[in-house]
Amino acid sequence: MGTTTLELLMQTYARSVYQQAYLYTGDAAMADDITQNVFLQAYRHLGAIRDPKAWLNKVTLNAARNMQRARTRHAAEELPDDLAGSGPDPATRYEERAVIEAILGLPAALRQVIALVYYQGLSAHEAATMLGIPEGTVRSRLFRARAMLRQLLEEACKG
Repeated sequence: MGTTTLELLMQTYARSVYQQAYLYTGDAAMADDITQNVFLQAYRHLGAIRDPKAWLNKVTLNAARNMQRARTRHAAEELPDDLAGSGPDPATRYEERAVIEAILGLPAALRQVIALVYYQGLSAHEAATMLGIPEGTVRSRLFRARAMLRQLLEEACKG
């Protein structure tokens, strides 16, 4: 049961875990390490996982926080192709890359809420519960993050 269940979890959630870790850290190598650690923990706790998506989101968040504490955050020089999207339209891929680069330019607290709400599909309430902060704080961070993203993307288009 264990190996098959783990394989199914990895097939279903590996990309999502990696994206979340990358958006938190801005570092592809750290995101790879976090993804591996998350699924190692999943293997160890297979019988106890009731809601895999929520469990993986929480473990990914904690792993990213722990890894950032342990290492100095390094700016990503190049985005992995598989993160930026797989659409055939090069213009769309360029736009997606620009958005991800802009997200990486946000402060960590704003990146976290963007990752949870827009990339993991959590509600503001779910993100607040996961982060241990009030829902209003999540909503205000989302508002500030969108405003900063708008500004960063407008500057990128001009320059």
